[in-house]
Amino acid sequence: MSLSTLDQASLRFLVYDLFSTLFYYNFYDEDYNKMKEKLEKISSLGIDKSIVDVERIKDKIFNSNKSDLLIEYSTLFLTGLGIKPLTPVESKRFFSLMGEKVATFRYSDMLRFLRSRNIRLNYMLGEFQPEPDNIVTILAFMSVLIKEEIEILQKGGDLYKNKADQRNFFTTHIYSWIPDWINDVINDKRADIYKVVCEELRKWLEAEKEYLIGEGN
Repeated sequence: MSLSTLDQASLRFLVYDLFSTLFYYNFYDEDYNKMKEKLEKISSLGIDKSIVDVERIKDKIFNSNKSDLLIEYSTLFLTGLGIKPLTPVESKRFFSLMGEKVATFRYSDMLRFLRSRNIRLNYMLGEFQPEPDNIVTILAFMSVLIKEEIEILQKGGDLYKNKADQRNFFTTHIYSWIPDWINDVINDKRADIYKVVCEELRKWLEAEKEYLIGEGN
């Protein structure tokens, strides 16, 4: 199925926004139900399952209890325990792998990207507000860049800077660490629901790499 440039951007926005929501700690019923609504909506769009199988994620979550999801989330991502720490925060992962200097640089660069779109994180919003370089924030920011692309397309503007920012952000803050982190989650015996989520995110990021970098768009 061939999509128009606008339709493709709209689809990419929805998928990044969905994955950001899936990695949020959906403790409150309102957040949990919104996540399920997004899964319902996007799974009905008929996305090529070789790119991302949203239906598979939906089935896994809908056939699990909310408590199962929250316990697994806490066990994997909040405790810091296990063979490999799975905290989904870019600077913390780079700190453990490469030290403070690299971690600080990457954290500062993430803040630079957020400032470039006048995004200020409000830590008064809730108890579970993610860090500026949490996977939740990173995937949400990518959706912000794609929403910007949609607005430019609708106005008939020049996409050059926006697409360059997308490639730069994807290369620097998504593909540089999330695929390795995904593999650690998938290989962790405690992962069940999030094994499925991560397997589909891995497929999606490979498709995005081809779209943003492989084709030199």
